[in-house]
Amino acid sequence: MKSDITIDNALQLLNNNKLAQGQELIEQLLTQDPANINAHKLMVKIGFTDHNLALAEKHLIALLTLQPLSERFFSALTDLYQHQSRWQALSALYLDLFKRQPNNATAAFNCAYYAKLSGNFDQAINYYQKALALGIDDDFEVSLNLATIYSEHMSAPTKAIKILTEAIEKHPSVDSLLYNLANLYEQLGDKEKANHYFKLACKANPNNFTALARQADIYRVNSKNDPLISLLITAFNKKNIANSDRINLGYALGKVHDDCGEYQQAFDYYQQANMLDKQTLPKYNPDQVERQINKIITTFDKSWFERFNTITTDHVENVPVFICGMFRSGSTLCEQILSAHTGISIGGEQEFFHRLVVNNYPEFPLNVSENFKKNRDEILAQYLNEINHFRTKGDQLTDKRPDNFLYLGLIKTLMPKAKIIWTKRSMLDNCLSVYFLRLGASMPYSTEFSNIVHFYQQQEKLMAHWQSLFPEDIFMFNYDELVEQPEECTRQLLSFVELPWEDKCINFHLADNQIKTASVWQVRQPLYKRSSGRWKNYQEQLAPFIS
Repeated sequence: MKSDITIDNALQLLNNNKLAQGQELIEQLLTQDPANINAHKLMVKIGFTDHNLALAEKHLIALLTLQPLSERFFSALTDLYQHQSRWQALSALYLDLFKRQPNNATAAFNCAYYAKLSGNFDQAINYYQKALALGIDDDFEVSLNLATIYSEHMSAPTKAIKILTEAIEKHPSVDSLLYNLANLYEQLGDKEKANHYFKLACKANPNNFTALARQADIYRVNSKNDPLISLLITAFNKKNIANSDRINLGYALGKVHDDCGEYQQAFDYYQQANMLDKQTLPKYNPDQVERQINKIITTFDKSWFERFNTITTDHVENVPVFICGMFRSGSTLCEQILSAHTGISIGGEQEFFHRLVVNNYPEFPLNVSENFKKNRDEILAQYLNEINHFRTKGDQLTDKRPDNFLYLGLIKTLMPKAKIIWTKRSMLDNCLSVYFLRLGASMPYSTEFSNIVHFYQQQEKLMAHWQSLFPEDIFMFNYDELVEQPEECTRQLLSFVELPWEDKCINFHLADNQIKTASVWQVRQPLYKRSSGRWKNYQEQLAPFIS
């Protein structure tokens, strides 16, 4: 009876918006009766009302411990973790559910799905396979996810192709399987097979306009009478297509008209695509970006690196060479040149540090110091375990992700010996190349030229800071200088990473490695000069930015 009265009293206080007093009463009750379901439910309510998500989480976990079969409590906790992007916690939650329900294929699938998002790829593969063994519905989705892990994170594109090919034999009309297989062949440089499967995806689903748009990337269109152009225009002008499809078609039409030298028409399509894409993205906030860059500079200053004792990590040998800089500045080309050398493996575009920051430091660089210092050895071990999957030859390894320039403070704290290659390109060419691509929600600056220029300048400002701290460890790889003096620049690059000269590095375009970026076809050609000074084709449109 006493408990009911206490609950009633707490409810009265809560209804009168006296959260602190109500919470105090409920905590007293839980001291006396830790298994009181209603008290825990009220604490969850207080947590959400007061935006105290840690409190809500604590009591949702308690409720699930008391009632492990409750779908309501389980759903509430998963919603909370999803809101916080806590993929590791979600994977653990579904793993616990699967242990209690070993025939639950959906639990196995979700455990794998969130394990993948948290970077635990071995666990993801294991539980996707369990989901398949349990006969999960729409098993082709599992095949798609497994293929992604093997191709993107395990350096095993052949395994990914096998998985997709077997899935297509079972589901020949599923266009997403055909589309993803086309993607893989494109990454491996097989134009014929890539084009074949993009066309099959369109045939399986005539409304797969993204597969149609992707055909424009494979070949350089030399005639305005090419039938692909009319197909793209017809699709672009359809009234009832999804906005995302119209955006992809717009970028494709810009590309084919640029190929044909019809620069005004190309720019018109690129402009339409960017205007539509801008509506789907978060608003770019130049002031916020400047504040973040300034905060990174003041956080990771000389005193930061003096304060952090690096003895425990300084012994780590063969740390990766990091390639970073502005998107579309030549990072894939740089990596492809190195890939031709026998002494270095290619890690590709790794998401580790971006994922680390998103999952653990949402207000980066705020609140990094103590947590990072405490978990440094564990973070380093996780990183090396993940990246070492890509070691296939030589002692060295690359980690190429352009926006790692934001995280060089973390990288140099973990690995003081790390070498950095900063890829650089003339501002107008670089910014135009960004404007001509759909880059996604993480790059909202990419849809407006003035914003691209602003972000380019902020990137330069931050890189100047890193150069002041690590002048001997940062090499500037200049795209425009490379196309003018390829051998000299390549020799300088190899010297920086302490590799001897090999003629194959000049013939990098002959390599058969997997390339996962938008530059996939450019770097499968010998060096050409048409991308250097490309902005001159658009002088009229770029007049406000030319000085």
